Amino acid sequence: MKNTGFTLIELVVVIVILGILAVVAAPKFINLQDDAKLANMMAMKGALESAEAMVAMKVIVDPEGLNQNQNRFTLSSSQNIRVRGKLPDGRWNNTFRHLVDFQNIEQISSNNCTDMELQWCVRQRGQNWFNSRGYASLGTGRGFVIFPPGNNVNQDRCYVYYMNQNDTPIPTIVQPSLVDVDFSGC
Repeated sequence: MKNTGFTLIELVVVIVILGILAVVAAPKFINLQDDAKLANMMAMKGALESAEAMVAMKVIVDPEGLNQNQNRFTLSSSQNIRVRGKLPDGRWNNTFRHLVDFQNIEQISSNNCTDMELQWCVRQRGQNWFNSRGYASLGTGRGFVIFPPGNNVNQDRCYVYYMNQNDTPIPTIVQPSLVDVDFSGC
């Protein structure tokens, strides 16, 4: 009876080949996860831009939806949102939470997103935060930043941001909102 198993040399060659494949494939797999996170952030940016455009158009089509102070607008769903310059205000809980359907996201009051069960954290930010990063220099508006768990919004530039740059609900000149992503620290 003849043995038909592998020789020790054949097993070593197979192990070496598997090791080489693992070294080559593992970084590509890790990059796929990073690429998916970045693609998700780009999709969030698009959703924020679409929500802003939708509100701006609804205000034009239905100006009666604005309250007397022009700082709130009633959506067709009867939800009341905040506006500045007839654009969505930069508050997550009072505005954008009602405009976009992002899953597993929560507004936090810390700069660190430590809840690893969440996929995304939201942190409110003021004009000075946006100015200090070179994103804005106009008005005294409000904004928010969406970032993944394990990140610090003040130290890691890995987020989607929105900022309404208007000082008041009825500004003399309506400034455009800022909606963008910063991947430089991802």
